[in-house]
Amino acid sequence: MLRTHARPVPHLRLARRSKPINRRKPNILRRVLGAAVLVLIAECVAVALLSPRFQVKTTKVSGLKSIPLARIRAQFRVSKGQNLFLAPTGDWEESIARLPAVASVSIAKHLPGSLEVLVQERKPWASVRTKDGRWHTIDKNFIPFRVTASPEAGLLRILASDFEAWEAIPGIALPSAGLEAAQECADWISDYGKFPVTQIEIDAGSKVCLNRVGGVPVYLGSSEKTREKLTVLEKLLAERPDLALKDSKSLHYINLFAADAPAIAEVLPTTEKKP
Repeated sequence: MLRTHARPVPHLRLARRSKPINRRKPNILRRVLGAAVLVLIAECVAVALLSPRFQVKTTKVSGLKSIPLARIRAQFRVSKGQNLFLAPTGDWEESIARLPAVASVSIAKHLPGSLEVLVQERKPWASVRTKDGRWHTIDKNFIPFRVTASPEAGLLRILASDFEAWEAIPGIALPSAGLEAAQECADWISDYGKFPVTQIEIDAGSKVCLNRVGGVPVYLGSSEKTREKLTVLEKLLAERPDLALKDSKSLHYINLFAADAPAIAEVLPTTEKKP
């Protein structure tokens, strides 16, 4: 009997692929290369950590305006032979940031061996007088960072009586509920520009009072609806230009405790009897 079909022959590539691989046989070349890489990495680390080239040689401090340089340097100490890569810059930053007058700080490392300390100081916003008569310079976050015997020139003066004097801790925000309203008032005074104020008072109940130049007080009351009250005051000044006069002697006070019912107390003229 004759065969009409040839016997199939397995493909050569398939035969090669199906050949079992001996996985127990070690790949010597790969192991040698891996060991060489590890040795190279170890040598680089050793050079970086032990070479005198990467020791800290210079330290630059920038950004200072009022803080003495010596006070910054006293917060961290670079020991002799300090390696640049091992320098504990995080701990040093925390130490410097504890200074009340420091808003933020960052320490950068520069090859081959220098440190750059960038300090951002707090910006003075107002001088706050506490119950003990001392003045505390604060920033816009209400954080006191400097104590003076008198208010600093050019700063808004705030007399605060809604917290105790011992609560004015440098570096910690003042616990005054009236300061937020005082800040809104300060922004309004700056934007309006036609109502000069000598100081802002905050009483024990956190009620706010603006002392206009000339001694006329504007009672705003509680810190609620402060912006609305200031808008009412602006309308009153537009209707009564005499209210903005510095030397007005006919005005006793302006009461804005209720924004929808403002009150203007005027000094009554005295009548003199003719002899």
